[in-house]
Amino acid sequence: NTRGHIVGTYTDSSGNGHGFLLRKRALTNIDVPSGESTIPTGINAEGDIVGYYTGSPFNPHGFLLRKGTFIKFDVPAAFGIGTEANGINPQGEIVGLYFDGSGNTHGFLLSKE
Repeated sequence: NTRGHIVGTYTDSSGNGHGFLLRKRALTNIDVPSGESTIPTGINAEGDIVGYYTGSPFNPHGFLLRKGTFIKFDVPAAFGIGTEANGINPQGEIVGLYFDGSGNTHGFLLSKE
């Protein structure tokens, strides 16, 4: 983001994916509660982090991490098959993609309005 904070992912020796936040040379783990793997994909200037996590049966689900609280979400048209949040702007609008029941990929914009 504009403050130099970086989000990313790493894989542990068991093959599980974990997210991280690198801020002022300090590394913080990001793991969605009850998720199998966590993949953060974006951070805005306010420090809001978005991404996706896999659950059982390994379908991706979107998340927003704001002020230490995880908000999990799926695009309704995805029917729980797959939602990936990929970016967030300063206004808190989230963009990403989802998979429909036929396996087709679609984009989405999640806005407060």
